[in-house]
Amino acid sequence: MTQRHSERDWIFVSDAHFTGREPGEMDAFLRFLSLEQERIGSLVILGDLFEFFFGFKPSNENGLPDGKNFPFPEYLPVLKALQEIDRQGVRIEYFEGNHDFFLRGFFRDHFSMGVEVHPEGCETDLAGRKVFIAHGDLSNPRQWKYRTLRKMLRNRWTHRLIQWVGPDRTRWVAQRINAMSQDIYHGEEKTHPPPTFREFAHEKFTEGFDVVILGHSHFAEAAEEEVAGRRCAYYNVGDWRIHRSFLRFTPPGTFRPERFEG
Repeated sequence: MTQRHSERDWIFVSDAHFTGREPGEMDAFLRFLSLEQERIGSLVILGDLFEFFFGFKPSNENGLPDGKNFPFPEYLPVLKALQEIDRQGVRIEYFEGNHDFFLRGFFRDHFSMGVEVHPEGCETDLAGRKVFIAHGDLSNPRQWKYRTLRKMLRNRWTHRLIQWVGPDRTRWVAQRINAMSQDIYHGEEKTHPPPTFREFAHEKFTEGFDVVILGHSHFAEAAEEEVAGRRCAYYNVGDWRIHRSFLRFTPPGTFRPERFEG
């Protein structure tokens, strides 16, 4: 990750799971982007912005969405809003989640946007602090079945197969896989966040990171601990889908979990 507009805020948001099938489901997020675009320098999306998101190649000659051949016409309100803030100079970074696949090149090819896509977690520097950022779906090392499935879904042969099958048939399969995933990870109503996320953050602290920022759990969290004489902080941005939660970083060094009430 590289920095831009260092004097402006960073916004971290995750897990909106937009489907485009429900009236008004995107409205709050569009208002949020409109209100924040003058204030922020970087928007970091920690995955699962949509229910299913795959980096299909453009099918028309100019590569831009024409409403007919674009693979995700139902997502266009949000994607065009991202395109607008990109044009305004806001840096956008996208961390692939467990509903996102092979997005490198998608934003450039379809929207001429300079979105930096991260298939995995990565580190950056914020105000001199070493920060680890990821979606968070790999935070539990005991979920070996999921890790195996993830590797299968993210290899080049799967990419070629999905590209060949095309958006319509792939979407049908993806909706059923996503429904299964929802039952497994978020089906039961939980009152507390799983402890594995804090455990993962602690491991990163012992590796030398000062701050860990994750999503995926759908629980907003903020916790601090001292490791090797360093004051370390873990943040989970929670989910936009239900709670409209996000994390704000204001230079030179203030992290603040917030919720959008607009």
